[in-house]
Amino acid sequence: MKNILCIVNPVSGLKKSLKVFYEVESKLKESNINLELFVSKSSNHIQSYVSKINKNAFEKIIIFGGDGTINEVVNGLYNSNNLHSFKIGIMPTGSGNSVAHDISALELDMAIRKCVGDKTMKMDVNLVDFDSFSRLSVSVLGWGMFSYGNIRAEKLRFLGPVRYDVASIMTLLEKKIHKAEIEVDGDKKSLECAFIVGCNSIHTGKGMIVAPKGGFFDRKIDLVTLGKNVNRFQVYEVFQKVYKGTHIYLPFVENIKVDSFSIDPGEDSFYNIDGDIVKSQKASVKVIPEAINLLI
Repeated sequence: MKNILCIVNPVSGLKKSLKVFYEVESKLKESNINLELFVSKSSNHIQSYVSKINKNAFEKIIIFGGDGTINEVVNGLYNSNNLHSFKIGIMPTGSGNSVAHDISALELDMAIRKCVGDKTMKMDVNLVDFDSFSRLSVSVLGWGMFSYGNIRAEKLRFLGPVRYDVASIMTLLEKKIHKAEIEVDGDKKSLECAFIVGCNSIHTGKGMIVAPKGGFFDRKIDLVTLGKNVNRFQVYEVFQKVYKGTHIYLPFVENIKVDSFSIDPGEDSFYNIDGDIVKSQKASVKVIPEAINLLI
């Protein structure tokens, strides 16, 4: 009998993760699986718990939550040098669910089939070095509009997943331009932009296809930048097209594939890492290829 650890974040998304676990528990057990349940009680509880897991205790870890919950699990495994020790399955109960979007696991029945199966692919992650600590990213590292929009979205959490749309529109209409020194694969330059985001996933937020040419398995970071010489109508056009991934063909949007990049605005700023906001002056990002055994 296979031993499977189910990690549940009860406050993820619309706070339905624990309910979903009990709904699918019997289906998971049908596959000759012995389940152990861990329910987080506070921020970083999951990361702390996962960092202490014996690598021989379980074959798989099934995550009930969104991108932030996945981020905690992955960082816990990274801290204990166990990134390759488990197969990772996703049950999509968060708000953004970019990982579930990318592997077509948004429907619970499909997610269950992937979690009880044995088909895996080795998923890239991004290592982000901030001023005083380092952290892995499974989805995005965003700056500018990408971070300030998320700060606003957190204040609108009572709206549910639609808060990302509302916050994005409000932030887009402000059209604030951000300045920083950046370095891309060793080349340094000054940047003025509405936002810049390094994507490991194709999707982010509420189904936004920010990096349509990217994904977890290409060993690269998709760096997407919205330049400074845009008006409010053009910025809104980006928002309209991002749900189909056609924004990258607009003349004021740049999409390139890189191995590493850094952002330094010269003062403390806010970064969006997988939906969580981090305060730091500088952020340096590099890809770690094939870091996770993701059940697909």
